[in-house]
Formats: sequence, structure tokens, C-alpha cells
Amino acid sequence: MTVSWPIIKELMVLKERLNELFDEAVIESSLGVGEPSSGPFCPAADLYETDNEIVAILEIPGADASSIDLQLNGNRLRVAGEIAREAEGRYVRMERPCGSFYRDFVLPQAELSGSPHAELERGVLTVRLPKASSSRRKVTIMEDGA
Repeated sequence: MTVSWPIIKELMVLKERLNELFDEAVIESSLGVGEPSSGPFCPAADLYETDNEIVAILEIPGADASSIDLQLNGNRLRVAGEIAREAEGRYVRMERPCGSFYRDFVLPQAELSGSPHAELERGVLTVRLPKASSSRRKVTIMEDGA
């Protein structure tokens, strides 16, 4: 049985990606940020990067802005808070999240600048972390006689 080179190349790429994922998991757990949450509730989150900022979006239904604590320490972002129960009495059924929570994120290696901005709207928390302007600049090469 002959195996063609493109298949081997694809397997090598897959192996490298799996190694990267494993390393990230081991590094995050050794930093204490491998577990996404504590408590009964783990908010769903997206984290993405643009040229100008890093943005974290978390779904925290029922939370008040005053009950959320954001901490930025180096390249780590922690979002912690508590969702209070709305009703007093004996619950017959309880599916909506409540209680304390936290999420830790290791941010991409980028130098942050300016003031972070956070907004809570209809149960969705958006945290914007401005990045420092790049020190890279395009250099124009001038020709002789031009």
C-alpha cells in the first residue's frame, strides 16, 4: 500500500495542531486558568482580536452591572460576579442560572493601552481592551534621481 505525500503532510499538520492544543491546555491549567468557571454557572463567552482591540463577550443573563467584577492583570482577564435569585420561596423547577461565577481568560500576546471599556446590555457583557498602536511602520524606499 502506497501512501501519497499530501496525506502525510496533512497528518503532520494535524499532529502539530494537536500538540499546540495540548500545550495550551497544560499551560492554562498550570496558571490556574484551565477551569473556565467555579460555581454552578459558567457564562458562555467569545474572545476575539482586531487590529485595534481585544474583545470579550459574555452571556450573563440576570446579572446587574454592580454585581460584576472585572480584573485585568497582565495578559489575564477575570470576569467574576453573582446572579441573585429573583424569587423567594420554594422552587418547583429551577433552570435559570444563579449564584456566583467567574471566567478567566489568557489574552493574546498584545500590549494593551488606554482604558478598558465594559458595557452590559440585555444580559450580554462586552469588554473592550484597546491595544497599543503598532510600532511597525511602512518605510518607503526612494530611488536615486527621484
